[in-house]
Amino acid sequence: MKRSLVTPGWRSVRVLVVVSLLGALLAVSSPLQAGEGRLYKVHGTVVAVTLNQTPPLIVVNTPLGPKNHMTVGATVTTQTKILRGEKKVALQTIKEGESVWLTYVKSPGGLLAKTIKVK
Repeated sequence: MKRSLVTPGWRSVRVLVVVSLLGALLAVSSPLQAGEGRLYKVHGTVVAVTLNQTPPLIVVNTPLGPKNHMTVGATVTTQTKILRGEKKVALQTIKEGESVWLTYVKSPGGLLAKTIKVK
């Protein structure tokens, strides 16, 4: 009788690793096509909102796995659409620790926030 090199326990570990990697890739930043450039969308927790500098920034931590994360800092402009649910809100209403979806575009001057959706 031949012995299988892959045991049921090992198979489930491989599946878990593959699913985790796919999830991390999707969570990092999913590119969206746009006329002006490439848009990226991340989901994470607000680490900071710098209201005392011009232009202001929003900083979001996005989980990449159980022990890793990516930090995204994007400039908030007058063209940035900020929503809480379906209602437009001011940047000042966003607090550290809140969960947000951040859509941004890369520009020569850095990352520019296009939309911020607070959950």
